Amino acid sequence: MIKKASRIVYILLVVTLILTVGLHIDKTSPDEFKDKLLDVISSDDTANNTTNNTTNDEKKLDKSKPIYFAMDHVNTNDEQIRDNIVSKLEDNGFNVVKAEIGPSTLSANTHYLYDNNISGAILFHLFNGVDPSTIRELAKNGDDNIGRTVRANDNDVVLAWFYDSSDCVHEGGTSYKQVPGSETGSMLSNPKEYMDENDIHYICTSSDMHRRDHGDYNGDEVVTEFLKLFE
Repeated sequence: MIKKASRIVYILLVVTLILTVGLHIDKTSPDEFKDKLLDVISSDDTANNTTNNTTNDEKKLDKSKPIYFAMDHVNTNDEQIRDNIVSKLEDNGFNVVKAEIGPSTLSANTHYLYDNNISGAILFHLFNGVDPSTIRELAKNGDDNIGRTVRANDNDVVLAWFYDSSDCVHEGGTSYKQVPGSETGSMLSNPKEYMDENDIHYICTSSDMHRRDHGDYNGDEVVTEFLKLFE
């Protein structure tokens, strides 16, 4: 019974293809007919492949969305670093409506959007260390109800790491394969893959715990990479 049904479906598909090609054929030789039929099949396969190959890198962000920015404490120049980043973003036409400093402000930023039912914005969080809980918090399909609700309200997320943070973004980075657990969250394997699956955009301009010759200590490189997400 199943084989019979499959055969019928196959026949219908073949007939449909022949009719589709027939619309574009007047008087053609058998070889020309075969070529046109193959063209229809080939174009159909190409369309399917294009749809299935869409990646997170190809999903550019909307520059018109307001930015809610928060960054980790790094040193006594915190305010100068924050002001430098905000100034460069505004010079490039972005609307930064909020910019806070300190470890607690990062989670507070997420709660702010949740409490005020804000939609159509960009959460931009800048860290000086990798913690699995700060990644999971804003996962589109994560376990954090507040973060999941914020994401459902058409809010995009950009997570960035600078200074001497370990690198969870670039292959070969200290935390690329695994982010160790912390007092607030368990270990996270393949963090970049996790962020891709949860539509989180990411940046890393750190020294990777001094494993690289230099790191971004004033936010200039962070802004440069941030701008690329909109090009």
